[in-house]
Amino acid sequence: MDWRVRLALIPPLVLAALLIAAPQLILVIEYGESRCPACASQKEILEGLQKGGKLSYVYVDLAGSEENAREFVEIYDLLGLREVTGGYYVPLLLVVVDGRVRGVAAAGVYTADQLLSFAQRAADAANLLTMVGPSVLEVRDERAAARLQSIVEARLRGAGVQPGYRPLSASEALALLVPLAAADSVNPCTFAVYTALLMLVLVLGGPRRMLASALAFIAAVFACYYLLGVGLVTVASAMPPALLKAVAAAGLMLAAYSIAASLKGFRSPVPERLKRVTEGALNRVAGPAGAAGLGALCSFTLLPCSSGPYLVFAGILSRVQQWAIRYALLAGYNLIFVAPLAALAAAVLILGIKAKTLKKLRTESALALMEIVASALLATVCAWLLLAY
Repeated sequence: MDWRVRLALIPPLVLAALLIAAPQLILVIEYGESRCPACASQKEILEGLQKGGKLSYVYVDLAGSEENAREFVEIYDLLGLREVTGGYYVPLLLVVVDGRVRGVAAAGVYTADQLLSFAQRAADAANLLTMVGPSVLEVRDERAAARLQSIVEARLRGAGVQPGYRPLSASEALALLVPLAAADSVNPCTFAVYTALLMLVLVLGGPRRMLASALAFIAAVFACYYLLGVGLVTVASAMPPALLKAVAAAGLMLAAYSIAASLKGFRSPVPERLKRVTEGALNRVAGPAGAAGLGALCSFTLLPCSSGPYLVFAGILSRVQQWAIRYALLAGYNLIFVAPLAALAAAVLILGIKAKTLKKLRTESALALMEIVASALLATVCAWLLLAY
């Protein structure tokens, strides 16, 4: 078997090890009251753990909400906690591990170490665990556990959060944005069409017309790619938490395959029919309006070339809680994506680069190198998501 093919087959073999090494996703739901000092103390501890990236946290206030109070009482009665504690006490903590309710802690304020230790113990246990002070008991009633699971899932859907969800901070998302956008920006398919456009307009209309057409192409690509990203983020936000790891695993395999394939030379993954459509549109470009139309078309017909980084980043943005920050980061991603296109147009205009020189930039070996660099960046981010998220 060819060694390049063997290289492409490595990811499926190491994927299981990566997933085993990845940390479990812990979510804690606290039922409390705003006037309860113990609830405030517990809330402070949980918020500290969330800021440290140890878990995610949802607070349910019982004050002024009959629905929340009924839910709280049902959970207490469902697990027989009233018989153990002698009443209904807040705070009440539900520990959700990888999307499943694994533990319930009642009647006390628990330290960060106690909570993390209990979460780990609950994750390893065969049945749901309850903790009241130092006492930990197993809940063997499968119906009670199933009912509790349905209560939690309904609660989190209403809060816009899903079981097993750990949010990403803006700084974490920004750190991942740069390598993914850089990987996308050296997209060989878009680069090949764009340089062909520059050569065509440069020969037929001169530098000024080239600049106007380049700016129209870039603006259209940015707008269409941004709208496509909004749709991808919206879809990803409605998906289960495990989707991000699945996308990361697929991205890692795609990156390894692309690297192995590019060692033989660049071969576009775009279907022949779509390539013919793009080439036909390129030949009809007569000015900025045609260049804008070509840019809009390329945003979709050449998507197979750049779908890996963009899909992964859409999954990342779906884990950023603030909507305004999500779409600001998406805009930043697309600015980096089009930056090389703008830089090339500026270089042609300022340095007087000729069409012959542009032609040399789009050789098969240059495009293959771009694909290898992009795939390496994508693989790095995907490996991090599998190991650290």
